Amino acid sequence: MLIKRGIVIICIMLGFFVLIGCQQKTDDDNNEIVSYEYLSLDKQYSNEINQWLHKAKKSTDERIYGIDSDDGNQYVYAKGYKQAKVSYTYETFDGKVNSSIKATLLKGQDSDEVLIKITYNTDVDGITLDATDDKDQFYN
Repeated sequence: MLIKRGIVIICIMLGFFVLIGCQQKTDDDNNEIVSYEYLSLDKQYSNEINQWLHKAKKSTDERIYGIDSDDGNQYVYAKGYKQAKVSYTYETFDGKVNSSIKATLLKGQDSDEVLIKITYNTDVDGITLDATDDKDQFYN
């Protein structure tokens, strides 16, 4: 009886150690290459971002504005656009590796505004800002 109890305890402990060893690390889940989020136009950000955003909003030009920080963030603001999407491309050509990010904005009404923050791995070679008024092209 004592031997059976000891074997059961050993089996339970071994099962416990196997379960602990098989769990995935959650620290690596935030190691994304690129992500983006919509930001509020009414919120306060760093002084640099606030000044840039204020200047872009005051401008009468209908264009896409971007500001890049050294820590792997790019902010994009556009008047007359209503939605954004971000994609990542990794290419190898003639032995050279090129990785790039493309942010595409969908044209909206003149009163529409969009502000996004793109967070990316700093090893990315470049970011392209693009615009379209074709919904089919945007959603495909």
